[in-house]
Amino acid sequence: MLDRIGYEAADLAAIRQAIHAPDGLVLVVGPSGSGRRTALYSMLEQVDPVRRSIQTIESSVLRPVPGWLQLRVPDGRRRDGCRWERIFARSLRSGAHAILVEKVATPGMSQLVVRAAQAGHLVLSSMALSRACSAIAELQRLRVTTAQVIDALSLVIGQRLIGRLCPQCSTPDNREPVRRALAVALNTWLAGHAIQARRAAPAGCARCGHTGYRGRVLAYELIDLDMRARGLIASGVDIVELEPGLLAEGRSIWDRGLKQVADGTTSLDALQAAVRQPH
Repeated sequence: MLDRIGYEAADLAAIRQAIHAPDGLVLVVGPSGSGRRTALYSMLEQVDPVRRSIQTIESSVLRPVPGWLQLRVPDGRRRDGCRWERIFARSLRSGAHAILVEKVATPGMSQLVVRAAQAGHLVLSSMALSRACSAIAELQRLRVTTAQVIDALSLVIGQRLIGRLCPQCSTPDNREPVRRALAVALNTWLAGHAIQARRAAPAGCARCGHTGYRGRVLAYELIDLDMRARGLIASGVDIVELEPGLLAEGRSIWDRGLKQVADGTTSLDALQAAVRQPH
């Protein structure tokens, strides 16, 4: 399943390394509908449930998985996170080695997941944020110290799901906005790449329900917290300066989506609807 989500080979290797480590915090960030929990499930399925006890804590179980203890947190009137924190703490006491908790949104939960990751547990979770780098700033806002971030955080993925063009009815796209959007990339990280940009047919076809799109495609960015990344975070630079240091050219969410525009997999219109274009 993990192989089919859309991560590139080098990034799959980084994900697997983080998942097979004995401890650490892995975060997937993005808005609602970006496939965060599907990605987390696919990662956790890489863990052997015979060798490592696996638990999930969710508002609703995405799908039953044999060998996992899957706990549902019922909705209640109080939404201050206390119930989530109590159940997570109970999972730690029960001896869970790998824990998926649906979200980190409170100072209490952020401290719990970070301390668990520091104390020999693999923790996977998500945040409703726009960019991978934002997770570092958000953890700090939730009262996690820079030293804790550096020690606990293993990997952050920011992602979006973008409409995939219908292969039956899409048409070539030579509009000026498309040429402008691709121009800078073609002079740098996309140099020499064949351009086959396409757009959705206005009326679509029967195959795509007359929408012009069939299915979705992943655009993502990945920050691997290696020694270099930890050094940048420790330096205390502002998040605006930190992001270009952690993401190489061509590896941001926008850039990955733009490459799929160039390949004709999605359209510039769909990319702009899902991802904020950098200035």
